[in-house]
Amino acid sequence: MSTLTPHPAIGLLLAQLGTPDAPDTEAVKRFLREFLADRRVVDLPRWMWLPLLHGVILPTRSPRSAALYRKIWRVDGVSPLRHFTDRLAAGIAERLGPGVKVAIGMRYGAPALGTALRAMVAEGMERILILPLFPQYSCATTASIVDAAHAAFARERHLPTLRFAPPFFDLPAYIDALAETIRSAVAQPQDRFWLFSFHGLPQRFVAEGDPYADQCRVTARLLAERLGLPDSGWRLTFQSRFGREPWLTPDTASLLAALPGEGIRHVAVACPGFAADCLETLEEIAVAGRATFLAAGGESFVHAPCLNDRTAWIDALAELARRELSGWMTTA
Repeated sequence: MSTLTPHPAIGLLLAQLGTPDAPDTEAVKRFLREFLADRRVVDLPRWMWLPLLHGVILPTRSPRSAALYRKIWRVDGVSPLRHFTDRLAAGIAERLGPGVKVAIGMRYGAPALGTALRAMVAEGMERILILPLFPQYSCATTASIVDAAHAAFARERHLPTLRFAPPFFDLPAYIDALAETIRSAVAQPQDRFWLFSFHGLPQRFVAEGDPYADQCRVTARLLAERLGLPDSGWRLTFQSRFGREPWLTPDTASLLAALPGEGIRHVAVACPGFAADCLETLEEIAVAGRATFLAAGGESFVHAPCLNDRTAWIDALAELARRELSGWMTTA
């Protein structure tokens, strides 16, 4: 395998959404406070939103979410998302070789993205590629990463050169990794009806120009083709609604409740937009989604794991990083 040799010191930052530090109410409240105060996530007027956030949502949602996090927390004391992101970084670093310093940064929580970037500069990184771990672009995820990266150096005199890897929703190696992961869960995917469940987004964001929904559709179609699924054998859905305004449809939970009534009693769900298993996949889909489907009359339910630290996924991101580091690195 070829390795990369550097010009000046090069950094690669894997940017992830984030996770609470612990599955307790105070840690979850800190995480949700930072997350839900981001204007890219909730763009309501601050005079309206912040009193509601601090007075109602955080006091009520934090303990409920903490209880759910405790169900999925790892015995080694870290969240699944943090565990798999660390392993992903280690695997990519091994593939890129000593010419690239690989680190992780969380948009919300620790290690904070800005802190990670400034630490890389302090270590001598003059050029940094930021790779958001969101295959499909959204203003609420990718754009927020860009905002935070620029804000990290807003008061600095010496700035590194930053690059941002583009969305990779149709990258063949990513689709291949998804298909391999799904086949590891269901040897014959054609034997089940599939839901490809992506994180939701307000419909208004899409109407205002966010390309997220279109990119999700492309990913789902390519994945279905790679798996050999007929058009009647799968649907694209969106999960994790928040708030009262209309969100993208169809809603995953609503569809799981309806499918048995349509005669579909054996279902499998994959979450192609999530780089690593987290609360939204391990609890919302694998636990709550399963219960919803079975209670409605379904007979069997399979949750396909996320890409996590699979070799094909690490290889796909290393390939993407090499491409985006072109001109900064040479192959030896």
